[in-house]
Amino acid sequence: MRSAARAPAHPHPERADAAPFGNALCRACIAKDDRFPEGPRLAGMSKRFENLSEYNGDLGDAARNIQRSLSTWFPASTHPGGFAWEAATGQLPNRIAVAWDSEEVVGWAAYSEDDARIECALGDDTTTDLLAAWLLDTAGDSPFSVAVHHGQDRLRATLAERGFADEILLLAGLRHSAEDTGTRPPAGYHIRPLEEGEEPLRLQAHKKAWKPANLPFTDDTASSIDPTAESRMDAEKFAAMQSTWPYQRDLDLIIEAPDGSIAGNCTVWLDPASGWAELEPLGIVPEHRGQGLAQILSLDACRRVADRGGRHVFVNSSPLPYYRAPWDAYVKAGFTPMERGMRMSLPAVFN
Repeated sequence: MRSAARAPAHPHPERADAAPFGNALCRACIAKDDRFPEGPRLAGMSKRFENLSEYNGDLGDAARNIQRSLSTWFPASTHPGGFAWEAATGQLPNRIAVAWDSEEVVGWAAYSEDDARIECALGDDTTTDLLAAWLLDTAGDSPFSVAVHHGQDRLRATLAERGFADEILLLAGLRHSAEDTGTRPPAGYHIRPLEEGEEPLRLQAHKKAWKPANLPFTDDTASSIDPTAESRMDAEKFAAMQSTWPYQRDLDLIIEAPDGSIAGNCTVWLDPASGWAELEPLGIVPEHRGQGLAQILSLDACRRVADRGGRHVFVNSSPLPYYRAPWDAYVKAGFTPMERGMRMSLPAVFN
């Protein structure tokens, strides 16, 4: 995936549902694994992992239970809103294991070659060991890249013993206090929640903002993208997003242009238990770029989160060398970089 001198180009740029002001790294370049049957629960689990529930695709009711636990683990985990976005839009890895203690999720793991995760409470070595064994067993001889958050010392040691090493890019993110900075849109533009019946227009704006060939890559990645490729977002995924906790219609924001069209949009996922909100996705359609609308929209989201009792706003973005625009724009808006950990992989395969 990378060399010491250069970070990797996106492996499947034509599939990257990446806004000009969003996370450019596709989290779902995943092929279906034909070795396992369809359906949410895998049959025939080995005795070694009898305390885990394994899923191939649909998580069913387990998804909400995972989110409840993520609320207590974040920021040393996926945000529950980011998890909701990935689940609704089909971007979670298909292979998932969930560790339970009665009705409570005490950990979960996911596997694909470019997106493996193990998340549980920091210091829970028993669950870490169980999920790490599952991940290594599931991967077999296949290479994979796994996110290791700060504080996941047991996981880091386990992987290091097996030859895994840090990749060049940090497991990063950005944060901003939930507050009113006084920033307002330019004359003629208006930020407001999505209204009933506007879903088709909202979807159209999303697809325009995230058309892969229109993304501002900083290398030659764009030359490898099919100019006819479109965002994978569709009406079915959007409806799934709206029905997934913690979606709130009054935090699904659009920025209306002077002509009444939708110039951009941002979904704010506020977790009231932790006070953390995640922005995912946020995009500006091409004809309205260059006016700072993305920064203005993100700061308006911070104001609305504060109005609802939230404390922090998070963006799951990294300073990708081939696509720096999102990171640089958020920093310009006043978001503070977060170093959340590293990704680890086997150097012989990913270097």
